[in-house]
Amino acid sequence: METLLEHKPNTFFYGSPKYAGQRMSKTSFLQWEPDDRYVYEYNEGILEPTFSMRQDENYLLTNIENRFFETTDFQAGVRLRAEMDAWVTDEQMRRPDVSFFSKQQLQLMDAGADVVPGFVIEFASVSDDVQKGLTKLHQYFDAGVQVVWWVYPLYKEVYVYTSPKNVVICTDDDILSAAAVLPGFQMTVADLFIK
Repeated sequence: METLLEHKPNTFFYGSPKYAGQRMSKTSFLQWEPDDRYVYEYNEGILEPTFSMRQDENYLLTNIENRFFETTDFQAGVRLRAEMDAWVTDEQMRRPDVSFFSKQQLQLMDAGADVVPGFVIEFASVSDDVQKGLTKLHQYFDAGVQVVWWVYPLYKEVYVYTSPKNVVICTDDDILSAAAVLPGFQMTVADLFIK
């Protein structure tokens, strides 16, 4: 999911986001439904508009799902969710493109708790802001995320982070892993980008 910080030509498919940069209490945000076709992340009271996952990214999610459904992690109750809210702090909510939750985390969610996924995947786009991406990366790890895949479809590269300082850039037949969280889940970069 890409976060929009400022108007850039050809960035806004639905017109300008009406609520970009506006302040709102967390209580109001939790009850609010935007009416401008954008989804919003919440950053310390500030509304940050984002695009939902695009249809041209569907093949990425399909390839991830197909591989994940074959794993023992899936058999053990781990589930992936697209664009699920993730409260990384009490005042910051992000919507990773893909999140993985353990069976226990899903049970906590069902009981009303906010949980942080151990592994998230973000699909980058040409309009993404680098500073915003780095901020989100740090927020994920500060909140307890252990693995982040940052997928760059334009270059067919995936940056696999196990901390903000530890990153492996993967291409072609390199193996993508989330072993710290999902020991049975891996795939090649080439397999991720099959259409």
